[in-house]
Amino acid sequence: MTKVKCPECGGEFETEQEVLTLLNRFDCLLCDALLKVIEEEPLVLDVVDQDYLDSEDEEDEWDVE
Repeated sequence: MTKVKCPECGGEFETEQEVLTLLNRFDCLLCDALLKVIEEEPLVLDVVDQDYLDSEDEEDEWDVE
């Protein structure tokens, strides 16, 4: 287990090392923010913008013919 710090809420929690691979997404166990690994060494996490993800889903619905 590896301790990580959520960039959204500032809380620290432990997660499996396998989760911490480049560009992998996972949820903060404390605030449910969607996080993404943007750098492995040193570990850097970023919050994924939910509004951006929602707009991508809407675009996909319109692309279907």
